[in-house]
Formats: sequence, structure tokens, C-alpha cells
Amino acid sequence: MDIKTEDKTNLIDLERPDYGQSERRYMDPLWSEVVPGLWQGGTDDLDVNTQLKVPMITTEQFDTVITMYAYSNPVDWFVKEFRYGVWDSDINKMNTEELFDIVRIAHSDWKKGKRVLIRCQAGWNRSGLITALVLIRDGMDAREAIDLIRNNRSQWALCNKSFEEFLIAQDPEVWQIS
Repeated sequence: MDIKTEDKTNLIDLERPDYGQSERRYMDPLWSEVVPGLWQGGTDDLDVNTQLKVPMITTEQFDTVITMYAYSNPVDWFVKEFRYGVWDSDINKMNTEELFDIVRIAHSDWKKGKRVLIRCQAGWNRSGLITALVLIRDGMDAREAIDLIRNNRSQWALCNKSFEEFLIAQDPEVWQIS
């Protein structure tokens, strides 16, 4: 993706926007089980490329990890990981075909009984977007999926209004196509 000059000065805001809730993210658990076997969460501050040398996520916790934050460390050996680092910004800056592939993989592994973690930086927006789409793929209404995530993960989940509006506008049948 070509970064425009004006975006370069706001890169921190794109990678880690505040939404006025920066301190509250530390009040939430690192990972939360939204429905049995499907987890949503963030990345520990020590589990970024510049800090930790040993993976924090192993086969003891999860079988599959979807990582939406580019600076997260890779997971351990034998944990399947799909990485798509994107900004927590306008949904129009994301490739929906890539999102569809991610959702398909997460949903498929979850339905096979695997423990699936969908993570981003704070565990609110990018992970919330994918988790909601997995639930929509499974037949849940968008509003119901958003409410479930906010109840089971954090009241601040999906505070990115662009993501919430995108979810509500989706035709569920599109996300249910194999």
C-alpha cells in the first residue's frame, strides 16, 4: 500500500489510535472467549517485534491465531498463524477479499473444534471486526455479534465507527459463501 505523505505523519494514529480510551484497554483481559473456542484479544506490550525473543502464544493456548497487528511477534512452532497487519482506521483502506479469506480460515478452524484467537494491538477493533465477521459467517446477525463481543470482550470493542458501520451494512449471505 502506498502511504500518502500526510498519512506518514499520522502513522502512529493509524497503527494505534486512542479513541479516548487508551488507559482503559489495560483493564480488559489480554484475551477473551467470545463464544466457546473463539477468542478475541490484543497483543501484550512485551510481545512485539522489538521486545520479546520467545513467543508468548504456544500450542497450550491456541491452535490457530489470526494476527491483525503487524508488530506482534509470531506465535510458537505448530501454531497455525495467518498474519494481515492493517491499520485501525477507515475500513475502506482494507482489501475485503483479504478479509474474506481471513474470516474463512478462522471460521473453518473454529468449526473444526480448534481454539482460535483473533488478535490485534488492543484487542478491540481489528480483532473485533474479524470476530464479528466470523460470527456473521456462522449465521449471527451483525448487531447481535457486536453486542456479544462487547459483552464478552470489552465494552470498548468496535469503538471504530467505520468498522461498526461496515458490519451493520453487510449482507450476511456474502460472508457465508464457501
